[in-house]
Amino acid sequence: MQAEGLILAGGKSTRMGGRHKGSLIYGDKTFTHLLVKELKREVSRVRVSYGREIKDEGTGCPVVMDIYPECGPIGGIYAGLRACEREWMLTAACDMPLMKVELYRYLIDMLEKREKTENIIYDGAVPVTDGRIHPLAAVYRAGRPGLRRKNMADLLEEQIGRRNYRIRDALKGLNILYADLSKEARFAQMLCNINTIEEYERLKNMKDQRI
Repeated sequence: MQAEGLILAGGKSTRMGGRHKGSLIYGDKTFTHLLVKELKREVSRVRVSYGREIKDEGTGCPVVMDIYPECGPIGGIYAGLRACEREWMLTAACDMPLMKVELYRYLIDMLEKREKTENIIYDGAVPVTDGRIHPLAAVYRAGRPGLRRKNMADLLEEQIGRRNYRIRDALKGLNILYADLSKEARFAQMLCNINTIEEYERLKNMKDQRI
């Protein structure tokens, strides 16, 4: 699969007391660096998405700034799709330090099989656990060569123009393959978000116990 990676790192980290989540340390690396390392196992290039300010320097990755700031993750995904030079884009939120590239390989494999057997072209694959969708850890089609209908970036731009910044609403207008991973414990852990100081402390304690 011809793909690039996008790490969404433009959040305000309000529940973390303003501390940028991508700069938090797990092991000996920041969350962002861990994700870069994982995504580079699968893709040709990883970009890091920010809103108005770069928060975690030194990744060696090209930076994508929001074209439409202050509209949340939908703005980062939109800017990433516009910058993407491959057909597919693998997205990850910067607060998912346990993410592994195996999740994306699973989604990609499912996409390829379904498109082949059903003769359907999907705009992406989004994981689902216990009824909850995870649109920030997904695989999206950045380009639709040879197709006349609007691509995902065009549809996101139209929704942003209507000031509807809910990425879940945007997905409703797309042909998305929802992958139910509720019975896959390994994937459920990868999709875990670290949003608060308490969750971060539990993560560090888990790391210490493994050592």
